[in-house]
Amino acid sequence: MSVVLALAALLVTGCTAEAGGPGPTPSAPATGGSADCTMTVATPDQARGVLASARPGSVVCVTADLPDTDLVLRRSGEDGQPIVLTAEGATVRSVTVEGRDVVVQGLTVVGGEGIDLRGASLVARDNRVVRASQDGISCEEECADVLIERNTVEETDGSGIIVEGQRIAIRGNDVSGSVRREAGDADGLRFFGSDIEISGNTVHDIKDDGYVGEPPHTDCFQTFDNSRIPTVRAVITDNVCRNVDAQCLIATAEESGDDGEIGRSSDIRFTGNQCQVEGSQALLIQWFPQVVVRGNSFDGPFLDRAAIFLDGSTGGEFTGNTVVDGVEPYEVDASSREGFRAEGQD
Repeated sequence: MSVVLALAALLVTGCTAEAGGPGPTPSAPATGGSADCTMTVATPDQARGVLASARPGSVVCVTADLPDTDLVLRRSGEDGQPIVLTAEGATVRSVTVEGRDVVVQGLTVVGGEGIDLRGASLVARDNRVVRASQDGISCEEECADVLIERNTVEETDGSGIIVEGQRIAIRGNDVSGSVRREAGDADGLRFFGSDIEISGNTVHDIKDDGYVGEPPHTDCFQTFDNSRIPTVRAVITDNVCRNVDAQCLIATAEESGDDGEIGRSSDIRFTGNQCQVEGSQALLIQWFPQVVVRGNSFDGPFLDRAAIFLDGSTGGEFTGNTVVDGVEPYEVDASSREGFRAEGQD
C-alpha cells in the first residue's frame, strides 16, 4: 500500500471517531536536498522534457527560478515509488499534476493558476502560492487519498484551497488575503465529498472591503451541494479563523432540500476551532443534519448568535463552546430541533 493510500484508513478513523478529531498523522515520501535528485530542471525546455520522462521513483528538482514557466506533470508514480517534484523555494508560475502517487513540495508559485492536482494518492506540501489567478491549491474532479499540508497561500482569486473527492486531509496550512477578481467569491477553504479532514490550519485576513457593487461573501470554511457532490463525514478541528468578514463555517445542502432528500449531505464534526469573524453568526448550518459543534470559541463585533441551524438540520449538537458575552450561543428553527443537544456553554 502506498503512503498516501495509507492515509485513507486513517482519515476514515478520524472522521468517524466520537471525539471528532483527526487520525494519526501519516508519513509521506521524504526527500532531502540535491543528493536525492534523480533529475534536475533549470530551464523551461528542461522542464518540458524532464517532466515528460519522469517515472516511478523519480525525484525532479527545480534548481532555478522559472517565473514564466508552467510545470505540467501528466505521469504517475507507483505504490511506494511516487514521483516527487521538489525545490527549495524556486519560483514557477503554476503547477499542474494529472496522475497518481505524486508529491509536490517546496515550490513558490506566483501569479499563475496555482497548484492544480487531479488524480489519486497525491501530496502538496511546504509550497507557497501567491496571487494565483484562480484557486490557490485545488484538487477536484473526484480526487482521492490526498494530503495538502504546511502550505502558505496568499491573495488568490477565489478560494485558497478547494478539494472535492474522497479521503482528503488539509493540515497545517496558512491561507490569507483571498480576493474576488474573476472568481465568484473569496474564501479560505472549500470542501466537497466524503471522509475529509481539515485540521490545524490558519485562515485569516479575508475582507470584503473595496469592491464595486456587491462584495464577496468571505468565509473561512464552506461546503454546499449546488452542482457539487454531497459532503459526508467531515472533520474540522483545531483551526484558527481570524479577521474574516463573514462566517467561520457555512455548510448548506440546498439541492438536497429542494429535492426533498435532506440527509444526502450530513455529518460534520466541528471541534476545537477558534472563530473570530464579522458576520451575524459564525456558523450557518442549513439542510445539513448531524453537525456537531463542540469545544470551539466564538468572537466577533457583530455576532447575534454563534451558530444557527435551519431547514431540517436535525441531530445537531452545540456543547462545550465559549461564546463572547452578550451573544446568543445558538439558534435552532422548528424543523431542526429533533435530536438537537446543547449544554455546557461558557
